[in-house]
Amino acid sequence: MPETLLVTHSEYQKAKNVFEQADGLCVLPVAGEESVLASAIRRHRCRAVIVGVTPYVGPLYESLASVAGRQGAIIARFGVGHDGIDKTLAAEGNITVTNTPGVLDQSVAEHTLWLLGNLAKRVSVAQQRLFDGNFCSPAGMEVTGKTLGIVGFGAIGRRVAAMAHFGFAMKVLGAGREDVKQLQCRMGKSLETIKAEYGLAEYTCDVDQVFRRADVVSLHLAANAETQDFVDRQRLGMMKPGALLINTARGSVVDEDALFDALATRQIAGAALDVFQREPYVPLSADKDLRTLPSVVLTPHIGSNTKEANRRTAEAALGNVKRFFAGAHNQLDCVQPDEIAFPG
Repeated sequence: MPETLLVTHSEYQKAKNVFEQADGLCVLPVAGEESVLASAIRRHRCRAVIVGVTPYVGPLYESLASVAGRQGAIIARFGVGHDGIDKTLAAEGNITVTNTPGVLDQSVAEHTLWLLGNLAKRVSVAQQRLFDGNFCSPAGMEVTGKTLGIVGFGAIGRRVAAMAHFGFAMKVLGAGREDVKQLQCRMGKSLETIKAEYGLAEYTCDVDQVFRRADVVSLHLAANAETQDFVDRQRLGMMKPGALLINTARGSVVDEDALFDALATRQIAGAALDVFQREPYVPLSADKDLRTLPSVVLTPHIGSNTKEANRRTAEAALGNVKRFFAGAHNQLDCVQPDEIAFPG
């Protein structure tokens, strides 16, 4: 009898064909709410689930542990970020946690560039004015020749760097936690080769220097204790008055109240966010709603939501589940609880 795999509804719908055609498993869609998911695990005696970004705080782990016993269980994340999964509780319940690195890099990198273009040419403002019967818009700006700061020089950050430099002739500054020697060791390339490959003008560990010098700052950080409110009032205050901020990483890395104030006072010129401290978006303070500002572009966490990325992600998550049941644990994309701050 095949093992049962539960997939949360929103993730199942993103790649329904992939899950319907999965061989060797009984794949069932289930609501993503923790109490419902936990109940379904017990009912189906299930040791494997694929989940999205919804935070899980307790019942999920208790249910999986009660069913799995010594055999263990798996939570396969449909995506890369895993801040919604409590790795400590998982470990205590003999539950393996995996993600799907690399599958959404292109989609998120492209979305970063689309947000940059929207901000630069005031596309959302122009559209709203047109809808209101006003056939004019504020002047935008060209991005060619402007300085782009990449904060988090991982896979997505590097891809954005290459697109911006080779596509728009932007000057790109990369900032990461690793020093140059560590970066070269990890990538197996010299700094000059890395710079040439990704269109990088400079690489630095001094992230504040990037905030001071860049015309556009793009965030590509993991969510962890070190990066909570990483972009705070102090760093926003370092930015140029005409600078733009883009966040397609995780909502927790930006202090949204501080960002509201910086935009409302025109301390910076604009911001585009695809991720938020609370999702669906709810302002941290009722009187500081980013949706009320004309200098903001907001999208509902759709950076990785493309047909191509969804298919790759579903295949990768399924692959982790199948390898888990086959006992090939050394081939899983296991999550490490303590990630570096700037993985991209």
